[in-house]
Amino acid sequence: MITFNWKSFIAIALIALAAVSCKQDREALDHQLNTLAKGELLADTVKITVNKSQQLMTSSLQLGVTYMQKTLDGSGAALTRGISLLKGSVVFHNQHICGFGADNPEPRPGDFNWTSLDHRVDLMTTTMGATPILTFATAPTWMTDTTWYAGKYPEDDTDWDKIEWAPLFSHEKDYAHLCALAAKRYPQVKYFQVWNELKSMWDTLPGHNRWDYERYTRLYNLIYDSVKNVRPDAIIGGPYIGIDSWKNGAPSNAHSGITDPIYGELDQRCFDVVTYWLQHKHGGDFLCIDGGIDGNDADATDIIGSTKKFKDISTWLHNHTTLPVWWSEDYVGMHTDTLIQPAALGCMLVYHALAGDAVSLRWSPEEQPGDGNVSNFFSSTLQSNGGMPFNNYYVYKDFNTYFPAGTKLYTTTVSDDSRVMVMSSQTKIMLINKTASQQKTKINNTLSVTLNPYQVKYVTVP
Repeated sequence: MITFNWKSFIAIALIALAAVSCKQDREALDHQLNTLAKGELLADTVKITVNKSQQLMTSSLQLGVTYMQKTLDGSGAALTRGISLLKGSVVFHNQHICGFGADNPEPRPGDFNWTSLDHRVDLMTTTMGATPILTFATAPTWMTDTTWYAGKYPEDDTDWDKIEWAPLFSHEKDYAHLCALAAKRYPQVKYFQVWNELKSMWDTLPGHNRWDYERYTRLYNLIYDSVKNVRPDAIIGGPYIGIDSWKNGAPSNAHSGITDPIYGELDQRCFDVVTYWLQHKHGGDFLCIDGGIDGNDADATDIIGSTKKFKDISTWLHNHTTLPVWWSEDYVGMHTDTLIQPAALGCMLVYHALAGDAVSLRWSPEEQPGDGNVSNFFSSTLQSNGGMPFNNYYVYKDFNTYFPAGTKLYTTTVSDDSRVMVMSSQTKIMLINKTASQQKTKINNTLSVTLNPYQVKYVTVP
């Protein structure tokens, strides 16, 4: 008779279990090593497939910048660096005819001073070799202020605090004439935007609570007719309205029904401006608007997710017009962390391209004194060590290089698009890490690319 010692039995059982466990761990490790050896994917790797035989669309998107008050106003090495960075990095360069770096071109009725604007146009064209744009905004004070008289304001008879005031009804034709003179003076400029964000054109009549799109369209038509009379080749667009959104509930007359839990609801009153302008303009060669991820009542909390707002706005626009859509300004939050900015701007550009938009203009490519980096391309050239590129610069420069207008885009699939966003031609793929963590990717089961937090990277398609 064989007697079992229960302690011995347990010991033997534990040894057996340990052996099985070790075998399972060894098998798991062997499988993982075999997976890596075969180039297969680990569970945390984002798989990306580019179907180079299935064309998705042809991109029409071109990039540009809008000059601000202190754009390339520095000197020495900083200015040289700034010019070198900006030259050739984008297609369009835009300048307002009054303010934003240009002096008042008509400080008194019939008394013109084009010196400052001449310099800016020469900077855009001769120095930078860019395609220039002029924005017909803003207006001389004598056209906007009923209390104006010669000598009242010591600086060029201009009250710069009233820079955003629209021309009075009695001076709308005067402003249209000024725009025509500018268009005639600069034949090298073919593209013109009319006004800016309907500044000071809010309808204050009781119960209206909306934009005064009748006033804007009247001014637009006067400018359009005047400019076309002297420059039939001019390419003119409007209405340059900012498309607002509401995070915590829109006013009663602002409901559009276009909503997203991330950014809120788009403001119907802004779309009404577009609709009225489309119906009543004398003519127009493109439609321009602006917008950003922040709401009227709250800043965006999900910076990357809120960039979908650009897609939703563009979808509405393209459903209502066949005119080319220009984004005169587009923002990913004025207080967005500089680490996140490149990814947010990259997602925004992808949405623009896939929507079929024509132009995206980066407001203020150069950091303005005291502002910090608010989606600028490079540091202020007014500082001796300025003119240094930010990561945002490379997002735009490489996009302009690898995805110019006319680039054929191809179908892509991403195993986890909450982490990585992509856009691809047959030769280059744009990778955007949408997260604060490092992301491993595998493209067409061949190329492994690791993305740092919020990195935008352009690589060759395998």
